[in-house]
Order: sequence, then structure tokens, then C-alpha cells
Amino acid sequence: MARDYDVIVAGAGAAGLSAALSASLAGASVLVMEADKQVGGSSRLSGGHFYAAGTSVQREAGVMNDTADDMYEHYMTLNQWLVEPSVVRRYCDLSAPTFEWLKNLGVEFKPEGVYRSGVSSVPRGHRPEGAGERIVEVLYGHCGNRNIDFVFNARASGLITDDAGRICGVRTGDDVATCGAAILSTGGFGANKELLGRHYPQAAKADNWSWYIGSPFAQGDALAMAEALDADIAGHDRGLLLVTPGFSRDLEVLLPGWLVMVNPSGRRFANEASPYTVLGGLIEKEGGHAFAVFDEAARAAAKPSAISRAYWVNDVLAKKADEGRIARATSLVELAKQIGADPNVLEGTIARYNADCARGVDSVYFKEPASGMRPVLTPPFYAAELRPAIICWTGTGLRTDADMRVLRRDESVIKGLYAAGETVGSLHGDRYIGGGGSYGPCVVFGKLAGEQAAVYTQNLQARK
Repeated sequence: MARDYDVIVAGAGAAGLSAALSASLAGASVLVMEADKQVGGSSRLSGGHFYAAGTSVQREAGVMNDTADDMYEHYMTLNQWLVEPSVVRRYCDLSAPTFEWLKNLGVEFKPEGVYRSGVSSVPRGHRPEGAGERIVEVLYGHCGNRNIDFVFNARASGLITDDAGRICGVRTGDDVATCGAAILSTGGFGANKELLGRHYPQAAKADNWSWYIGSPFAQGDALAMAEALDADIAGHDRGLLLVTPGFSRDLEVLLPGWLVMVNPSGRRFANEASPYTVLGGLIEKEGGHAFAVFDEAARAAAKPSAISRAYWVNDVLAKKADEGRIARATSLVELAKQIGADPNVLEGTIARYNADCARGVDSVYFKEPASGMRPVLTPPFYAAELRPAIICWTGTGLRTDADMRVLRRDESVIKGLYAAGETVGSLHGDRYIGGGGSYGPCVVFGKLAGEQAAVYTQNLQARK
């Protein structure tokens, strides 16, 4: 029986566009279903950074000996091996070749845009000219020259299988399009409160502090569709939460160096200048919230900077203290009582920190003095609550093998079903690998899923 398309892709973000283009390049006819009125999804809103090892742009930047093996070792070690090794290995191996593919399509990456992303000592973050929106535009532009149809305002709502259990169609509302294979690239579920409560309780417990930086169409559609076929789910309670004082819905991911961050008991527990990739996790280990302590001299000197223009600014801090959003007291003992900390612990913490400031060295957490270290001496004293609450992306998703085939709970493959992008749950661990560690896999695994789906449909045809 004739089918409408060889491959149907659900979702038109970076993963879906990469999948559609690669499937078409491999000879497949493709339909892309997109719930929004335009392509891009959360990918369009992203910086579009690409995490990869062994690229031509790294070499232009003077990074000569980085390899997929090095990247794999770092990735697995950072996440204590609590991820799917085969999927991580495939990402590391394909990161550079896929990066070059994207670059050859017309996305520009300059050597000065290569940086040390996350906690890696090797620069593997690649910043594109034009950010994520430009990558979306380039991929979509190439799709326009291929045998690829797009339908918008069309949310995929169900998968259809034949008597052998193979995918043979995708439903959108009352309509059905038949196919040989389907690729689920509908993104994460950051905009779906129900799924956040079920799959990302760390984010859900932030309650009214929480907000999502991605597309409102990130509803986790793929999870329900695939679970109906007994698909396995991986990566429970994983994702990336960015730290915020909750003053407003402004995206500022770093803390200024003049703050002293203490846990609920009043003890300092981390370098305040820690990368955003680990800062939320550090606070989570302390009970899910912490406090930024500073004095009047620091508040008065807090000017808008590259780190903050909305939160850590003198007039904003004064206003939030007046509103009661920031604790303010004439002594550290009184400040400790206001935030529920142990006065002796907080006083001892600040005394030790002040001594380090006088010596010009952070003897405990090695914060660079150049970051703005300053003592806490001048009353009144302040404490602003911090929580990891801004949802950057969600890490729970469909479990796949290294070829992006979706797996059932009994480890069997759902024939003809693939996943890519934030829909995949096999890749991310408790700690984000670094800037580009979510966008890179969108393109890498989107391209791979498209290629694999095209080959699968060709083999189906050959068996007829």
C-alpha cells in the first residue's frame, strides 16, 4: 500500500529541521508537522552554541589536540557515568563531523567564538554568528530546496502502527498521514506544569519562582505518543535550572563576585562565581535554596554590569529590601535570625571571608579576587534568597539506542520510531556539560535520526 511520505518529523526546531534535511538528502520524502505557526521552537530563542571536540574552528582558535575520546571522558566523569554510555559516545564521535556539516551549510562560527563552556578546561563551546535563530534559518532554507513538505498549526497527537507493530502513520487531530518511519523532535516539556511535576520535581517545587525560557509549545507531546506504545522514559528529574533571586523574569545566569553565598544554616558552601552549569546543583544539595549576603557598601557600589542589569544593581536592591524581598538588618546576628540561620555560623563565616578579603585570596573556594571580592563590614547587612528556578531545558525524555531508535521498556526497538533533540532522555545527567550541550545534540541526533529513518524506509521498500 502506498504511503504519503517516507518519513514524518514531528517538531520543527533545530533537531526536527536537521532530521528533515538529512532524511531528504538520503533520498526520503519528508513531511514536517509543527504545532507553531513557524519553525524554530525553543531553538530559535537559544544562543545556538554547539558543544563539540576536534573541530576546524577549534584549530583556528589554537585548540589543536582535542578529540572525541577526551570529550567522552569528560562527559562521563562529570556525570559520574550516570548516563547512557553508548548515546554519549555517539554524540562525542559525531559532534565534530556534524558541526562541519552545519558550518558547510552556511552557519558561521568564528575562532573568537570558541570558549570554555561549563567546567571543562578545554574550549569546546562554539558560538554561532546570529545565535540559534540563524541556525534555524539556515536549516530551514536548505529544507526549502528539497522534497520536504511543512504543515504548521499541526500538533502531532498520536502514532499509528501496522499489524507487525511498525510505525505506519502519524495523527494530527482528526487527520492522519501515512509513513514508513516517524521522528519525534517535539522538544521538551518546560511549558507543561503537569509533566514538570511528574518528570522534573526539582523544577516543580520552585512553584511561583519558576518560569520557562523556551517556547510555549514545549508541551512534551512526544512522551504521551510514545508511551502509548510502551516506550521507555529516561532521565528522571534532569534538566537545567538557572539560579535567580526571583525579583523579575529576567535571564541573568551568573552571580557577581562581591556576594557571599551561604546555605540555610549560614555557612558558605561554594564559589559564588561557579559556572551556571553547576551552580543550581550546588544550591539544590543545600536544600534547594541559599542566600546572597552583602553589606551596604557593596549595595551602594552595585552598578549595572555584563553580569547583571536587572537584579544585582544598587537601586533595585534597595527597592527589594524596602519591599521585604531582601532581608535587611543592622547586625549579622539579626540578619541570621531573619533568614533562619545560626547567628554564630553566619558571623563565623563572614569573619573568615573578611579575613580572606584582607589577604586578597579566597583560601576556601578559590574565588578570584578580580571577580570583585569585597568584605562584609558596613551595616546595614542584606541577605537575598536564591533558588534554582529558571527552567532552561528539560532532560527527561524517550530512551533511545545510539541510532536514535526509541526503545520499549522491555529493551526492544519500536520499529520505525526515532527521536531527537530535547525529546531524548538518554543523554543528559545531573550536571549540564556546558554551553552548547543541549543545542549540539539537537543537530547531531537530528541529522543521525533523519539518516537512520531514511535507510529504514528504503529497506522496507526493498523487502516489498
